Amino acid sequence: MINLEESIVLITSATDKKANVIGTGFAFYREDNYTYLLTCAHVVEDMGGEENVLVNNISAEVLARGDVKGFDLAVLRVEKPNIPLLQLISLSEAENRKFRTAGYYLYGEEKKVILQTVDGTLGKKGFVRQNYEKVRAWNLLINEGDVATPRLRLFLSCRMLPNASSTFRRQPKRLPQGYSGAPVIDLETGGVLGVATNMEKDRAEALVISVEALNKIWSEMSPVISDFYLEKFDVIIVNNKGEEINRRSHEAVFFTEDLGQGVMLEIVSIPGGTFIMGSPENELRRRDNEGPQHEVTIQPFSMSKYPITQDQYQAIMGENPSHFQGRNRPVENMSWYNATEFCQKLSQKTGKNYRLPSESQWEYACRAGTTTPFYFGETITTDLVNYNGNYTYGNSSKGIYRKETTDVGSFPANAFGLYDMHGNVWELCADDWHNQYKGVPTDGSAWLELDDKKQLYALLRGASWFFLPNVCRSAFRFNYIGRDNCSYNVGFRIVCSGGRTI
Repeated sequence: MINLEESIVLITSATDKKANVIGTGFAFYREDNYTYLLTCAHVVEDMGGEENVLVNNISAEVLARGDVKGFDLAVLRVEKPNIPLLQLISLSEAENRKFRTAGYYLYGEEKKVILQTVDGTLGKKGFVRQNYEKVRAWNLLINEGDVATPRLRLFLSCRMLPNASSTFRRQPKRLPQGYSGAPVIDLETGGVLGVATNMEKDRAEALVISVEALNKIWSEMSPVISDFYLEKFDVIIVNNKGEEINRRSHEAVFFTEDLGQGVMLEIVSIPGGTFIMGSPENELRRRDNEGPQHEVTIQPFSMSKYPITQDQYQAIMGENPSHFQGRNRPVENMSWYNATEFCQKLSQKTGKNYRLPSESQWEYACRAGTTTPFYFGETITTDLVNYNGNYTYGNSSKGIYRKETTDVGSFPANAFGLYDMHGNVWELCADDWHNQYKGVPTDGSAWLELDDKKQLYALLRGASWFFLPNVCRSAFRFNYIGRDNCSYNVGFRIVCSGGRTI
């Protein structure tokens, strides 16, 4: 998820009579030279009408707006501003989910313009209605008295306010009026669930209208809302002999992309967090290039539930180069350039930003909160992973050597709802290869710095059906082929971040 405050815009009026009236908005779509933004219909009304709306002091065109007592949303358009986009999502089971929002308000007698981020929880679900139609809405329950986020920023005409830090050390107990039009971000997915409006109960609560109302007020708009759903699955933990010692039910948030020809691509929302990347020096069969261990902070992103399958690759690229044929087997015989081209074509088709994962995103997603060599625990077995079962790791027993790939999803998931992160096929990452982690980015971005890309080795993670179990470890990294070479051991999965762009 990008920095939320960078996506927030200040809405003001072009008329002096409305100098002390402000609102909030955010960008969600870009086409040609125009950026499209959402705010509340009553914010447009408060500015003195459509002809008076300014976005960051730029005149805005109002393309559509609902009823202020119904679907209280408005769509604005401005030319050429470079505003980061937020992704719109639909999630029916959103009650009690944690959110973050950011908005502008006026402070004190001097009416200083302040931008602040607050967190909270979505309350009871209800509905708002307009013209015999309805969309979901929730109460916005602000975390009263919580310590403000480190990225709190206070603005007066985009400048830091003097002596502000001593005044605003805690989040407001009330959501100020200028927050109308603010995006309500689901913390797990990083997507916009709705728009804040109608401050209630002395502004300690507000109403958030689902972004689904956008399709009601502006039917001409091309689809920009991703439908998310919850899915439950079991997570298995084993001891150092490979014996199951724990099984628990987990839940993750997914959405799908329709690739055409009846082929769907399932995407998992990965929550943000901080983790220790690399392996400890005492980990069995550790290699020097897995260190030094270091802390990395990852923003929320989305990742394909499985390695890209042959059906999915065929639907986008029109060919299937795999050695081991099977519609639901992972596509292989891939080069880094093949995988990158797939991401580019998928991005063009969907309007989203798909790419190969950074190495830190991959390891964070693979570990899913674990610190053991595998997300299953201290070892693996061939009941859990497709690898060369003639060899063992730790105190586990020998198993099956299948000598080929298997259908994706044939083995249990990790705690994020991702399958086949260990074994089956190697997975390509976006980064340049480095022999160790000195100087690595710690923000989850790809480590790219070398110029002659064609001479670089591909950075691979996860191991394959052919390799030994120690190579399947979460921290293991490999570079045995060049970026322009193909192998029937190598496939890939993809990630998505940011908003929609055409």
